[in-house]
Amino acid sequence: MKITIQEYTWHLILNPLAMSYKSVDFLHQVERILKELKIDYISHITKELPETQKIISSLCLQGERHFIVVGGDGTYNSFVNAIMGSGVNPSDIYMIPIILGTGNDWARTHFKKNNFSYTQQLIVSGLFIKHDIGLVEVWDREILKEKRYFINIAGFGFDAEVIFNSNDRKPRILPEAVYLFGLLKTLFRHKSNLVTIRTNGSCFSKDIFSIAVGIGQYNGNGMKQCPKGVPNDQLFEVIMIEKVSKLKVILNVMNLFDGSHVEKMKEIFTLKTDYLEIRSNPHLRGEVEGELLTTGDFKISMIKQQINILSELWS
Repeated sequence: MKITIQEYTWHLILNPLAMSYKSVDFLHQVERILKELKIDYISHITKELPETQKIISSLCLQGERHFIVVGGDGTYNSFVNAIMGSGVNPSDIYMIPIILGTGNDWARTHFKKNNFSYTQQLIVSGLFIKHDIGLVEVWDREILKEKRYFINIAGFGFDAEVIFNSNDRKPRILPEAVYLFGLLKTLFRHKSNLVTIRTNGSCFSKDIFSIAVGIGQYNGNGMKQCPKGVPNDQLFEVIMIEKVSKLKVILNVMNLFDGSHVEKMKEIFTLKTDYLEIRSNPHLRGEVEGELLTTGDFKISMIKQQINILSELWS
């Protein structure tokens, strides 16, 4: 789907937390480009992610539908949750991402290069897709404890434990190294769990090491965890790793970066679905877009083709 960008007034949302507060330094560059392209815009510089969500929700309720969002994975996650929680029809929303983060995993699925200088050139392409949205609900018996939307990958078991062990280390220079350190640290502590998996068409129990539920393909600062994830096919790609030796995990870490781990590890099985339940005792740890969830059982639902998002590779 193609639109003419100059026909609308866009709300420029900038998160100063992106790139360890360096994003404000790029604001004048973005504004200069928008002026050169004769794009009408209104700037909103937020102080923290909760404020970002409040501003976006407020703008939606005022009837605004067009956004340019400057930031990284956390900023786009906040944007999606703000839109989905605002009560407006998400299919009326248009979002242009200008990538300015450290990991930029979501962007790797959509752009040939996931950096500021490259994505700013694509602003006027006007090529959008209706992006799928995932919803994770955390349940304790019959009580809904938390719900979170996502547009990239949700992780359970080992994936979430790595996030837990990486969050206290700020990725100032090499975010990949921080994630790998957390991965290795977790590897010697994490144990597989007996997990019951339910989809729309099946129910089974397995001794599970890790589960990734993907709309996009990348997480962990460039690891191609869900290599066949498609952001607008209305299905999750689910990658499950059964009980596996620590040595085999170490030997296959580098295969995660090109997605070949799926073919090379017999402990991996995959499925495509639009609904998934994960139940275990004790509960698995879970995360969405690098943010940890509360503990409980998980219900993961596909909300099909919702927000219109600029995409170079899928439009």
